[in-house]
Amino acid sequence: MMEVNTGVSNNSVSSVKPTATAQMCSRCQKLLVVCTCGLSITSNGGNLWGLDAVFTTGFDSDDLLPGDVLDIENCESQPGTDLDVAAPMCEKNHQHDDFIQADELSREYLPEELKDPTVCVWLRNCSPLVVRLLRNNTATGRALIISKEVGSTIPCDQIHCHIKGHHDLHGGIGIITNKHVVMNTDQAATTKVEFFYKDDDRRETVERELGHRLHFTNHKMDYTMFSCYVHSKDLVKLVENLDLRRQHAWERIPPQIRQASAAYAIVISHPHGVAKKISFGKVIDREMRCRTDEEKRNFALIRSLYQICAKAHALERFAAYFAVFPDLPLPYTITWYNTATCKGSSGAPVYMGNTVIENQVEINQAHTHRGFDKIKGYNNCFT
Repeated sequence: MMEVNTGVSNNSVSSVKPTATAQMCSRCQKLLVVCTCGLSITSNGGNLWGLDAVFTTGFDSDDLLPGDVLDIENCESQPGTDLDVAAPMCEKNHQHDDFIQADELSREYLPEELKDPTVCVWLRNCSPLVVRLLRNNTATGRALIISKEVGSTIPCDQIHCHIKGHHDLHGGIGIITNKHVVMNTDQAATTKVEFFYKDDDRRETVERELGHRLHFTNHKMDYTMFSCYVHSKDLVKLVENLDLRRQHAWERIPPQIRQASAAYAIVISHPHGVAKKISFGKVIDREMRCRTDEEKRNFALIRSLYQICAKAHALERFAAYFAVFPDLPLPYTITWYNTATCKGSSGAPVYMGNTVIENQVEINQAHTHRGFDKIKGYNNCFT
């Protein structure tokens, strides 16, 4: 969720007087004020933790997603492979040819600066962790391991299960998506999670489970993680191994290509609910926002806490501290990109070459696609 760099500047924080414009909220149709100034691209590419200057920007209502008029990319469930058949009236159908079937990814599809076999290997290990989410509509998420839940079990609700007799479900898997996709535990518990939906000719390989409970959520960052207890203990181990392989593959990419990937936004999603796709685009802009003195103070405290925990090789402790205050007011960065997405792509991982250093190891990060920003004319995510 955050980009971390311990080389932090101590420069003073600047502020500018925002220029506001009136916009109509596409969801509630109320008039709102949106600030379009306050652009700050730092020397390290907009890294929050290497902040040189943060600009105080416009008005954000607590009832709205911050600072934009967003076309949320959830959709009705339309399983299939052919996007033009699934959504012939899609406003973005001119981008449908930019989606690549996940299993068909090869070097020839990569942007010129990223044309290396190691990039294909890395993305092929990222892709299996991406899941399709279904409730009232369809969206995307990604799986990871919640270490403190590994080994825990709960009884299966036999009312909803096709397996007869008493049996347990196994914990340890978490699902990351947007808050506008899953807002609370009730929604998490009624969200269907489909693992490995990548090919309509092999639907028998799809694992279908239900979410369990909300693990963490943040309104301002439009971010949610919920736990998912599953029937197969092997699935928990598989997700754990896939995450290790994904990280191992990232480390094998040549350093100059890893660095070049920061200019790109790579999205893996289920557009229109179809089988898994990969799309490539460029990072267009980054804007860092800090609205109050409280956010500046909180930023300094969290930065200090992170550095203390990092030196003690105790970043799990930092995560535990941070989870106590899920809506702590902090500065944030919006990143815009022109990568192809469609309805159903909300919650998809966005890879932009972002890394954190944990215990002297460079960890590759994904961020979470939110939707299409109608003001800027590009997709965006928060970091």
